[in-house]
Amino acid sequence: MNSRQDIIIIGAGASGTLLAACLLRGARSPLRVALVERGERLGRGVAYSTTSARHLLNVPAGRMSAWVEDPEHFLRWLRVEAPDTPPSAFAERRRYGQYLESVLKESAARAAPGVQLETPRDEVTAVVDTADGVKVSLASGATLEARSVVLALGNALPADLRVPDGGLYASPRYHRSPWMDGALEGIGAGESVLLVGTALTMVDTVLSLGERGHQGTVHALSRHGLLPHPHRAHGAKTPAAAEPLRIRELLRSVRREMDRCRDAETASPSAEDVVPFSTLRIRDVLHAMRQEVDAQTAAGADWRAAVDALRPVTTPLWQRLSEPERRRFLRHLRAYWEVHRHRMAPEIHDALDAWRREGRLVLHAGRVLGFELEPDAVAVRLRPRGEHEAQVLRVQHVINCTGPESSPASRSQPVLRGLLEAGQARADALGIGLATAGDGAVLDARGQPSAHLFTLGPPRRGDLWETTAVPEIRSQARDLADHLLRRLGAARTATSETAPAGA
Repeated sequence: MNSRQDIIIIGAGASGTLLAACLLRGARSPLRVALVERGERLGRGVAYSTTSARHLLNVPAGRMSAWVEDPEHFLRWLRVEAPDTPPSAFAERRRYGQYLESVLKESAARAAPGVQLETPRDEVTAVVDTADGVKVSLASGATLEARSVVLALGNALPADLRVPDGGLYASPRYHRSPWMDGALEGIGAGESVLLVGTALTMVDTVLSLGERGHQGTVHALSRHGLLPHPHRAHGAKTPAAAEPLRIRELLRSVRREMDRCRDAETASPSAEDVVPFSTLRIRDVLHAMRQEVDAQTAAGADWRAAVDALRPVTTPLWQRLSEPERRRFLRHLRAYWEVHRHRMAPEIHDALDAWRREGRLVLHAGRVLGFELEPDAVAVRLRPRGEHEAQVLRVQHVINCTGPESSPASRSQPVLRGLLEAGQARADALGIGLATAGDGAVLDARGQPSAHLFTLGPPRRGDLWETTAVPEIRSQARDLADHLLRRLGAARTATSETAPAGA
């Protein structure tokens, strides 16, 4: 079977679903969109496929709308069943998956005449350029053709630790990802467990184990042994934040420098005449951040206001850093940034705190050096942070909670592997995503932007850094939809008109 589309979106997690919804809303002339998903449900992906009521969003409901221009859309959707839901509530993640699916269905139902959505349940195995677009091969043997293809691949499974595994990885005592079907099967209620990683994936895994009645000791290990901080508790009085002058001054200086270089390039296009674009150092950003925290504290606010003040400017600051400075951030500061930036719901923090007080959850800071499979346990050889001597921790099971594999070359999707091998795509300079142009076009092996292949969401981390949360992804989805529709001549005058008030 061969089907001709205008746009093919590969992946129907949050990124793909939001993009499809934006396309359906924005098109004002006939358009055919195929949203290809190998899973059973649309709008789920890794993040929202959970069935556990204990897994909550990490962002308050009032900031999780699918539509940039209608910030309370998700909140209204929740209030249909729970009228008293406050904007500060942390909704169940499974409910957000249902919301995304409803947004897509509503967008399809209200689309202009001739605007169609197809949702093949299949896996894409290859993407090949053609004379006037792209051909997509599916695992079923079918093929699709289109003018444009968007890689909405979302997050991949964690990568195995690159240490001697002593037979662990091939045994039932190893659980590569807590998100795989049946991932926690075989773990006895009283057995001890090591969770490798202490970020939000680990938090969800602890909650899942508790839901299953687990009573054994849970060890959690990462290089720094840091837990995500909690959001401000529901109903807590939020003090007025100090004016974030230092952050704004830093951003203004960055923009002035960018404008200066742009003007220089316009006035003197010869490369040797362009005024150098001086390097912003990560220590400058860190210094400004510390000043901001001090200012907020002195004004009676808390540190969260300072971190949140950086959110709108994080991408410009990241793009202003040189590659060595970005690597310095990843090596030395990433863990500290992420526990402050990617916070957990207050009620989840309280639950984990209870586990720690009871001795059921033990945090470790250090490195795993290797594993050895024993008849009744796993011997984990580790080096605690700040120490020279290795230690051995014995547990019955090891769960990989290190988070999604970000290196494109290591990810398991055959479509991505094929694109890299064919030179149609390349990794970014840091190796944590795909190299992309400003409009989301994928760069090929020569650094040239593709005319037909685009991406959004997590694959753009190396270029944008902040690109994994819904508030950032929905903006990318809107902008990419506008761009693709303009290319096809199918856009309406403005795709940012008010979203439907329904749901």
